[in-house]
Amino acid sequence: MVTATRDAEGFVVDIKNIPEDEDFVVYGTIHAYPEYGDALEAVYAETTRLAKSEPGTVYYCICRDQDDTDVFHMFERYKGKAGFDAHNQQPIIQKLVNEWKYFRGVKAWFPPANLRDTMPLPVDGSTELGK
Repeated sequence: MVTATRDAEGFVVDIKNIPEDEDFVVYGTIHAYPEYGDALEAVYAETTRLAKSEPGTVYYCICRDQDDTDVFHMFERYKGKAGFDAHNQQPIIQKLVNEWKYFRGVKAWFPPANLRDTMPLPVDGSTELGK
């Protein structure tokens, strides 16, 4: 099970136990400094474009909150630790984390990648959620 160490504000400071050979999911919120929300949105537009060609990235979605524009919501799925590491080694991600400092922190959770398999189907018997 993936676990995270968090600081006093709940921001992730370390991630452990990322599976080597199994898909894993991360979702949460990214908290921008107010003066950098627009810049961060531009960076995430580019990381989303780049993620489409990353072989270890299964799904990558980041969007800006409409009510609190300093908050970005994310949902990501990777093919194990190698996929996650490859994504995070992209030059734009490295600059974002190590140079630009556009955000205060990330609040992330790591549900089982097979969460859909553990959820009950809708009462009408369909196999699609929301139908």
